[in-house]
Order: sequence, then structure tokens, then C-alpha cells
Amino acid sequence: MTTINTYTLVSNGNVASKTVGAALPAAMPDDDNVNASVASTNSDDTATVSILARQLSDAATRAQARVGQRGTDPLDPIKDDKYFANKVRHDAETPTTNHAELLARARQATGFVNGADSNPFKGLTRDQLNLIAHDEGGAFTINERRAAWEAVQSATAPEVLSPKAAAVNGREILISRYFGGSEPPVALPPATLYNASLRPGNFLNHDDRALIADMYAFAQAEGADLSFVDRLANTLGNFRNYSDGRQMLSSNTGSYDSDGYKVTFDFTPEDSAIASRILNGSAINSTRLDPGFVRYILDPGFGALLHAGGIPFLERMVNKFSGEGADQPPLGSEFSTLDWGKVGNHVIRTVHKDIRLPASTALTEVVNGLRTLTKQAKDAGYSLDETTGDVRLLPRRLGNRTAQATEEALAVRRVRVRSLVEVIASSRGPLGIQPKWVSSLFQVLRNFKS
Repeated sequence: MTTINTYTLVSNGNVASKTVGAALPAAMPDDDNVNASVASTNSDDTATVSILARQLSDAATRAQARVGQRGTDPLDPIKDDKYFANKVRHDAETPTTNHAELLARARQATGFVNGADSNPFKGLTRDQLNLIAHDEGGAFTINERRAAWEAVQSATAPEVLSPKAAAVNGREILISRYFGGSEPPVALPPATLYNASLRPGNFLNHDDRALIADMYAFAQAEGADLSFVDRLANTLGNFRNYSDGRQMLSSNTGSYDSDGYKVTFDFTPEDSAIASRILNGSAINSTRLDPGFVRYILDPGFGALLHAGGIPFLERMVNKFSGEGADQPPLGSEFSTLDWGKVGNHVIRTVHKDIRLPASTALTEVVNGLRTLTKQAKDAGYSLDETTGDVRLLPRRLGNRTAQATEEALAVRRVRVRSLVEVIASSRGPLGIQPKWVSSLFQVLRNFKS
């Protein structure tokens, strides 16, 4: 049960910049009165009352009126499941005012709950935050109330592990969970025929591994599904394996369906908006996650398939492990479980009926009732996906044995080239984990076919 002290209103400097000489009004004035009040207080050196202080006064009045009443919990609309069910509407909500300060604060709150800005209510007391979070009077947007509620949760959460303890804990998870109990030496690119048997994690460099360990520690402390970290580590490992992505080919180049029409893949509008926030935000300039990798995976030609469904978590990691990490909100319930069955919902496959290969350059043919690649397509490096019927160019692995190496001169043996399915699904799972993505990926591809 949350107890709200309705009398603790203006003790913080962010609320009142000078001594308040008179009682605060019981009702929030309209825009004209607000503007007049602001103009008046700007010229009056004896008392300056912020707009937020007036809103808190109104919220306190409404809170006092609720005492003893029975009804729904005022926090229900801003708590996890109900909040995220209407997230798009909440993000689009703006205050019913033209006042620049109120509009800017609402935008900042929306940025904060999406991991892209600082909390506009940072520094307020717990009582003040509770007033905002519980207020249903319309003075605050849902995202503003959510921002205040998250600040309360952060203030009341158990003390965070010390950096040293978190690093040790995260490294233990990295070795036991991801590497299966024994950390392998760092394998070096490029991708060759002779290192195709190595897991993506082998190619993570020492800085990558330290960062992934910290991600594990953070995710575990937040109660998140560690599979989100597993998947990000795999995608980063593949990026390193293929020479920081230089050996990879965009899925939007040279992909055709069984009838020869061009096929492209893209993020959903929601994931596209997140990608834009990451690329245009300031955190990418200070994040510990390789900015080259971030830009690579946010290119739909690579990330739409390679990291389908992982863009929201990527944004949180970019921001958390940047110079702005201290101002980030906690991970929400959307990260409590990674639902592999919904990964395909994050991929948009488009068949371009206006772009078709001429019959003379057909990539497939039917032989004995089975569709197969033509000789020209095989020679050009195309691969036929038997699940969808799509034909794509695959990244080429080098055949030069001398190119294979590790930082510790790891010896490897020659193996076959990995299939397309392994490439586009962030490769195999961690060494210590069963690869759950396989069945769900096939389901995604079957859905594409229809």
C-alpha cells in the first residue's frame, strides 16, 4: 500500500524556485491564467511559483478527496500489462494546453519511458512523485505519470550491486550460461570454410565479452529474460565472424521468390521508429556497444532478419551502457520473457511485383517435380530456401586456411558451410543452452511463404 503525504509539495528546488508567500490555488488555472501568472511572477522578485508546484497542489487536493473512497487503483493504467497494451496511444498523448513548458515536459516523459531521454521529474521527493503517479485529474499525461511511478520504483528498489560485484556476477553468467562452463579463446575473422564450426560467441573480442557480462548482470538484477542477452551476443558474434559485417550480404539485394519477383525485408513501423531514435539519439556516441554494429543491425537489409524482434532490447542496451546510463528507466515487463513464437511478427516481407527476373536469367527450375537452382544460380552463389522458396545470395566464406586464426592460435578443422537458416537467425544458441530459435524460425519462414 502506498501512503501519500499531500502536504509535501514544494520542498524541492525543482518545484519552487523561491519562497512561496501565499497558499497555492486549489485549481489549475487555464492557459491564459498560467501565462499571466508566469509573466507576473517573472516580474515579481518576492515569490515565484512554478507551474509544476501548482499542478502538485491540485493533485494533493484530489488525493485528499480520494481518501476513504473505494474504487479502482489509480496506478492500474500506468502499470505494466495495461500500460503496454495501450503504449502507442500513450506515446501520442499530449497535454491539452499550448504552454511550451508543459508540452516539453510531456515529450521528455515519453522519451524517458522509451529509454531515449532523462526523467523530467528527477530530483522530486517520493511524496511528490506519488502525487503525480496517482493523479487522474488530467494534469499529467499517462507517460508523465508512468515516469513518476518508475522513479518511485527505482528509489524503493533494493540497493544495486557494486560495480565490482556486478562484474563478477555477470562474468560468471557469461561463462556458465553462454560458454557452457569454459570460456573459449577469441577466434579471429574472416569467416572461412575452416572456422564454420565455431559458435558466434567465439568471435566476441575481450571488450565485447566484458560488455555482455555486464548486460547479463543488469538483466538478471532487473528480472529480465537472459535470452535477450543471449540473442544480442549471438548477433554481435556473427558480426565479428563475418569481418564486422563486411562479408555479409544484404537480404534486400538479390533476393527473389519462387516466381522470380524481388523480395525485400523491413522492420515493423514500431521497430523502425525505435531504430530512428537510436540512430538520431546522443547515446550512440558514447555507448560501449560497437556503434558500427549498431548501425549495421539497424539497416533493415541485415537486422530485419538477423535480429528480428530484438530492436527494443537493443535500444535499452545502447542507452544503458552509454554516458547516459544513469538516467535510464528500469526494464519493463515486456522483457520478462522472450517469446520466440512472436519473432516473425517483427518482420515485414514485401514481394515487388514490378521487379521480376527475365525468363532467360531464371534462378530456379523444376526437375522431376522438385524446384531446384539452375546451374547459373549455383555458380553465382545463390541458395534456395526450401521452406519459403526464396532465392538469396549467401555470404561467401573464404577457402584460405591461413586466414583462420585465434588470439591464442586456436586450431580448427575444416567443416561444411553453414546453411542460410543458421545465418539469418543469429546463428546457433549459446554453448550451454538448447537453441530454441530453430523451430520458431521455421515457423516464421512458413508464414512468409503464405
